[in-house]
Amino acid sequence: MIDRSSVPSSQELAPTARAVQRFWSNVVRGPGNECWIWVGPISTPDGYGRFTWQTKSVRRTLSAHRFALLLELGEDVPAGYIGEHACCEPLCVRVHEHHLRVATQAENIDYAVFRGRHVGNQRGAGSELRAERSMRVRSAVINGWDKEALHSARAGIVHDPEQIPLW
Repeated sequence: MIDRSSVPSSQELAPTARAVQRFWSNVVRGPGNECWIWVGPISTPDGYGRFTWQTKSVRRTLSAHRFALLLELGEDVPAGYIGEHACCEPLCVRVHEHHLRVATQAENIDYAVFRGRHVGNQRGAGSELRAERSMRVRSAVINGWDKEALHSARAGIVHDPEQIPLW
């Protein structure tokens, strides 16, 4: 067994062709203007996809959506910016104005308020179940696009009526 804790990490490590191929092999592309769903590892408690690659003795890990932005931009998301999910799907890696885009944190909060997912400093209902929801979404499409299974997975979290929904 490899002791990964002894492998140094680097924030400057560029993706290799092999890493890019492996990344896309973990994505199920929905038809038309649908999301492209990450079906690889999911982190908890945030429910975002996680992607790690290594070159020789150096490794790097990013959220899957940030890796997709890195591929699109040709560089990391600039300091002070984030990857915003306009589609409200944490596992979406489709870089597009209606899916995944670069935004400031303030723009992200404004958008969350506009969508009704954020009110003041209240957590959205379901936020504590975000990783569970992402795992259900991943399971719904891991063997190929299944719109009905995806809809069921997304609707499977029961929200507290006293809180605004996260999704």
